[in-house]
Amino acid sequence: MKKTYEIAGQVMGFFDSFKGSRPAINNDRILIVRGRTRTTIPISDFESKLSEIGEILGGTELEATSEKVTEILKSGDKHIKESTINTSDVDEHGFIRMKEELESMGLVVGYKIFELPSFDVVIAIWEDKNEIPPLYVEVTVSEREG
Repeated sequence: MKKTYEIAGQVMGFFDSFKGSRPAINNDRILIVRGRTRTTIPISDFESKLSEIGEILGGTELEATSEKVTEILKSGDKHIKESTINTSDVDEHGFIRMKEELESMGLVVGYKIFELPSFDVVIAIWEDKNEIPPLYVEVTVSEREG
């Protein structure tokens, strides 16, 4: 079975953002890694690139507005709270709100949620709307409950 760091490493390597990436949260149940790269991806390729890495991981894509995603967010929030970082309660519309906030700053955002055999994976990428580097990458790998 893959481990959280192996999954995150595959994502960061795929987007060439491994160098300089670092965990934002890392405990036994969840790993959130953020990185950036000097390369960009054409905005028109965001969806296909996210789908491609999901296929490489062997994941099943979930609709961002599905009830299952709400469950994943709540589970991830629980795992985050197990770390020493204080956070507020989960916002089930957080993906949409994050996307809107970043887009209001002139960035284009793409994200997908994948279900793997033992983990849930959220991958978000964003870059300047004029395709000026860097490309930012964030991956969340959360152990599935029960």
